[in-house]
Amino acid sequence: MPSASRTRRRLTTARERLVDVVDTDVLVWEALKAPRAARAQLEVELVELRTTEDVERVAPPEHAAQAIPFVERGDQGFAAVADGRFAGWIWLSRASHRDPWSGLNVRLAADEGYAYALWIEPELRPKGVARVLMVAMLSAVHTDPALTRVYGWVDRQNRESQMLLRLLGFKNVQSVKRVMLLDRFGRALPRSDRPAEGPLSRHGRHRTAMAAEAPVNPLLLGDPL
Repeated sequence: MPSASRTRRRLTTARERLVDVVDTDVLVWEALKAPRAARAQLEVELVELRTTEDVERVAPPEHAAQAIPFVERGDQGFAAVADGRFAGWIWLSRASHRDPWSGLNVRLAADEGYAYALWIEPELRPKGVARVLMVAMLSAVHTDPALTRVYGWVDRQNRESQMLLRLLGFKNVQSVKRVMLLDRFGRALPRSDRPAEGPLSRHGRHRTAMAAEAPVNPLLLGDPL
């Protein structure tokens, strides 16, 4: 029969697997200068995604299905194709909404964008595809007179993504603690936003930027490289 201390340890481990509190950083890129060009270690074709048909042409069915809400919201995607197959993508939104994977409410002003759903096929992650996609997205932001900055969130423990964003010129603008349930359902811990004025705060950077709530779909991608 297990001892009381062993039972307590097992219960603690089980709770940690169910619920996790994650330190998360929000970073901002100011669209003052064009990003430096980037090259991957393999030939990459960049494809702009605006419609469901665009997505279905380049992405496997499981990825294409996940992108339906992105397209319906009017977001812009940037996909990479290598050797004739899907290599990864990143999406840019200009609409305040609830990030479906992290559960974070992103509140944008009219001159702000939000980069999300960066995903690279695992075997291609060391090849520099993520940087090529990020540069393509940032170049689009830089040439758009309506946008002055773009945000992105990344968990503090995700060192690869942290390093990538900082090398591209992103800077910390806010931090928040988010609660993850079963590593699939997320929500910001109330009053954990520091400072209390930013894209994850109640009124965003501008008090006129209000969030449009959207249902959480746990199948949508998060921030892995």
